[in-house]
Amino acid sequence: MNTQESTRNYKSGELLKRFLPYYKKYWKIVVIDLLCAGLTTICELVLPMIIRYITNAGMNDLASLTISVIARLGILYLCLRIVDTVANFYMAYTGHVMGTRIETDMRRDAYAHLQKLSDTYYNNTKVGQIMGRITNDLFDVTEFSHHCPEEFFIAGIKAVISFIILAQISLGLTLIIFIVVPIMAVTCTAINLRMREAFRKQRVQIGELNARIEDSLLGQKVVKAFTNEEKEKEKFEQDNQSFFRIKKETYKFMAAFQTTTRAFDGLMYLVLLTAGGIFMVKGKIEPGDLVAYVMYVTTLIATIRRIIEFAEQFQRGMTGIERFVQIMDSDIEIFDEPDAVALVGAALGEGNDSRLKAVGRLSVGLTVAMMCLSGVV
Repeated sequence: MNTQESTRNYKSGELLKRFLPYYKKYWKIVVIDLLCAGLTTICELVLPMIIRYITNAGMNDLASLTISVIARLGILYLCLRIVDTVANFYMAYTGHVMGTRIETDMRRDAYAHLQKLSDTYYNNTKVGQIMGRITNDLFDVTEFSHHCPEEFFIAGIKAVISFIILAQISLGLTLIIFIVVPIMAVTCTAINLRMREAFRKQRVQIGELNARIEDSLLGQKVVKAFTNEEKEKEKFEQDNQSFFRIKKETYKFMAAFQTTTRAFDGLMYLVLLTAGGIFMVKGKIEPGDLVAYVMYVTTLIATIRRIIEFAEQFQRGMTGIERFVQIMDSDIEIFDEPDAVALVGAALGEGNDSRLKAVGRLSVGLTVAMMCLSGVV
């Protein structure tokens, strides 16, 4: 039986399957949060349509663009912004509180499981690693549990609605622009996997560093007694430099990830400017349509950037969940059998009192005998 902490790597699907039950208690908050996310997304997607209408009306039929029409459009957009403000407050406050509650639940479960583990586990596992797993590693779960469903839900809505609206304006131009998206997704996913591995190494090394500091501080008397201060400094510096190298590697993948996404952003704008300009010159789209295109593509790119920025947080959260699961998968050596009978007062009642007293008298007798023998010797 494995008495050490599980160290195997888990697939993302397996980790999410283990993590999703923690949403069960807060499913109402999740539903309302996603509803608010949908409202904020719709409010954002309406603006390009308003600008498109005003631009086309101004160029083709200026007389139809009266002050009354502009005022109604302004009131409509004001109402949308009010809805957006209220929904965004709920997402920012209640959503984060839900994430904190999930983090608290996970920490409680991890602590309860640790209480069931044997001395062998603690002999084979550094306390600094354990502390890191139930404190620092779970901090990122708060942001992950809140933003993960929210960000992907918003991105999905924006991608689908933007594609539908843009396809109605010009299917050909839309297909040209959206060709870039899957290429971008494949490239970023490959870099993302490398970044997750770097985060995993970083968390492990943080635990090692914590363990080194804890051992050194708890054993200060021994260190000073044997004048091993310099040796302890050398060991600490080795762990510290290892952490630096791992963190440096993490930042390299983060930089590659962000640079790649910026390059694809520029590529999408380049396709939009050239292909969109050609479509407008040939009379396939109106000037207002091109303006709407630019706004929708800008919104789409901003969403992709947001997902990409969240990818770092996503990997941190997944790493934290993985290290939590590794604790929960550590085997329990001492456990009750399914048919075990609990010892209650009746089982330890009067019938056992005489036995306890006899054992007590025997212990006293043995102690006196040992004292007498010691005196003789």
